[in-house]
Amino acid sequence: MRITIVSETYFPQVNGVSRTLSQLVRVLTEAGDEVQLIHPDYGEPSRAVGAYRVPSVRIPFYPDLRLPVPPYRGVRRAIARFRPELVHIATEATLGLAVLLDASARGIPIVSSFHTNFDQYSDHYRVGWARGGIWRYLRWFHNRTRETYVPSRATILNLERRGFRNLVLWPRGVDASLFRPDRPGRAQLRRALGFSEQDVVIAYVGRVAVEKNVEYLAEALAEAAQKSSRARPLIVGEGPARPVLEERLRGVATVVGFRSGEELADHYAAADLFAFASRTETFGNVVLEAMASGLPAIVLAEGGPAEIVRHGETGLAIAPDAPPGTFAEALLALAEDGPLRRRMAENARDFARSQSWERIMGALRDRYAAIVEADDPATLEPIA
Repeated sequence: MRITIVSETYFPQVNGVSRTLSQLVRVLTEAGDEVQLIHPDYGEPSRAVGAYRVPSVRIPFYPDLRLPVPPYRGVRRAIARFRPELVHIATEATLGLAVLLDASARGIPIVSSFHTNFDQYSDHYRVGWARGGIWRYLRWFHNRTRETYVPSRATILNLERRGFRNLVLWPRGVDASLFRPDRPGRAQLRRALGFSEQDVVIAYVGRVAVEKNVEYLAEALAEAAQKSSRARPLIVGEGPARPVLEERLRGVATVVGFRSGEELADHYAAADLFAFASRTETFGNVVLEAMASGLPAIVLAEGGPAEIVRHGETGLAIAPDAPPGTFAEALLALAEDGPLRRRMAENARDFARSQSWERIMGALRDRYAAIVEADDPATLEPIA
């Protein structure tokens, strides 16, 4: 097949969308498909072979992000030259809209995916006044594609209530050979970070930003560390809220900044627990990476993480409206109970190993093929 994938975020930006799409491109390419990836130009060569990079500009209030700049005449010419059999639009802003209109006019089958909890993002960034218009646009956008791939059942229910159609569950996978508890650098890294074998390291991995509920998490981590000298928070990530987080956890947490690849896997393995308080996740890739690394996960029971973590088996899912003190109590319960923590760690690892990228992306590829061949993809086995 010849597949065009369009996204307003990709590597070197590191987030759930870029990680997911890179795995999709890999699996399609290994299956013999020709893939055209269209994404913003980040000033360096793309990781994807044959990618078309769109001129972009930095966002003043969020310099880590870049926005593609219209008009998109070059994008339309690139798609025309490539002659895709199917277009997958992963983001719905100006680039995604331009491709939706162009591919529709050419009669190319289009699918889309939904990645972002716009309700809570609009609250965090104080644009709640625009929420109604945003949802009307998103419904209009996705209902003009053959299928919309959604990472969690909770998100599907939310979208169905809003009038979205043709929604298909598309969960995420994990590389359990990279993210694993027996990383050879684990002991050395713990020593380098100042942790002893008796310490219980509580890791957070992700963007350090308000939409990740990091202030709530900081309160919970600070309380846990105050009540137990063995509880040692480890923060892995960058973002605009890092100064606030560092100030709140000064003298309490070890903050190492952004890590990726083997280094990131070593940092997961150096921990004993995973703490994640975000309420805006449609899935939560880092939760699954942590579980593959043998970490019981403590999360708020909302959105994607609530579907990944089995409460009492692979971690703990705390009521989303619970105060930080309740979250801290959950952290301390596992920090102080070694046998329970190790049992949950084994369960978490077993679950994560069942969630391979090859299986999940292969099932999505089958849906692509059914659409290209003018079959009914609804007759296929679910992706989950």
